[in-house]
Amino acid sequence: MLVLPAVSFAIKITHGPWICDMDSTSVTIMWITNKPGMSWVELAPGDSLHFYSQDHPKYYDTFNGRRVVTDTIHRVRIQGLTPNTRYNYRICTKELLKWSWSDYTTYGNVAASVVYRKDPYSFKTDPVGKKDITFFVLNDIHERASYMRELCKEVDFKKVDFVLLNGDMSNLIDSTGNILKGYLDSCVSLFASSVPTYMNRGNHETRGKVADHLYRFFPTPSGKYYQVKTIGGVDYLFIDSGEDKPDGDIEYSGIADFDNYRLEQVAWLKDLQSSGRVGKRPLVVFCHVPPLASSWHGPLHLRETIVPELNKMNVSVMLSGHTHRYGFDKPNNIIKFPNLINSNLAYMLCHVSGNKMEIESAEAKGKNKKHFTFDLK
Repeated sequence: MLVLPAVSFAIKITHGPWICDMDSTSVTIMWITNKPGMSWVELAPGDSLHFYSQDHPKYYDTFNGRRVVTDTIHRVRIQGLTPNTRYNYRICTKELLKWSWSDYTTYGNVAASVVYRKDPYSFKTDPVGKKDITFFVLNDIHERASYMRELCKEVDFKKVDFVLLNGDMSNLIDSTGNILKGYLDSCVSLFASSVPTYMNRGNHETRGKVADHLYRFFPTPSGKYYQVKTIGGVDYLFIDSGEDKPDGDIEYSGIADFDNYRLEQVAWLKDLQSSGRVGKRPLVVFCHVPPLASSWHGPLHLRETIVPELNKMNVSVMLSGHTHRYGFDKPNNIIKFPNLINSNLAYMLCHVSGNKMEIESAEAKGKNKKHFTFDLK
């Protein structure tokens, strides 16, 4: 019987990087390694690859005053950047070899993205004030990564300011593979290393034994999936519509508590209005489940709770998915704003300029193109 010596595999970057949160002065950069270690990001001005200057310090993965060294999912939040400015970056993780006692640790090799690249990793911070913005929307991919790559083949992501994943990118989340192989690795290869990518959770992302850890891949400043972001003089409101069935459905084994979760968002929306956080700029809403999708409990409860608050907020347009087919709901006595529903076969390319938002919807190879124009109030 032949006994082989144990092989020590070198630390390496296995997934990423991807950018999941950005504003005019800060950004979050994510990646995954096969072993835990201490991680950091090195920045350089957009016209330089000189990462080691003392003028460009390292930015570490930290949590509550300590640098994180025991995780394989790495999150680096960088602050104090200049608005509307391009930066080149590289990512590094130094392997944790041994934790002896207290905080006496031993480190090994460093895994790093390539320094000298023809096209280095880069990002551009958001502008301050009103500016033309282009964003891209995908929804209901349901882990069809190959179709997603075909769908995105002709899109010039160098002209895109952010990407919205508007729900049901996974079928469920029983393992990280539902996230990584299902769509995120393809997002990284297409755009996510340079274009901030936002997750607006769908009902299928609420299912599975790893579903509670989705936030680790798409962290937000508040730790919530629902949020509001101001980009180019427009407010973008992310609504987490939750599950589409009653909380007591046998399918959920007592886990679901989405009625209370939607009520939590009602309180948040009231606070946004009373504090003046919204109302000064045009408002675009992202919500995976269209409020008029069906008479099932989820859409019905959405209509009864969240929609009345949105009706007070002078919404210009809501973008949704969920139904797997194109749809358009005009303003009516239930929703006082237009709701454009994207199919599971198409993307939406949205261009905001002045007081207009123009949207092109198309399927793979440019099939079934549609165009829409909305006034931004």
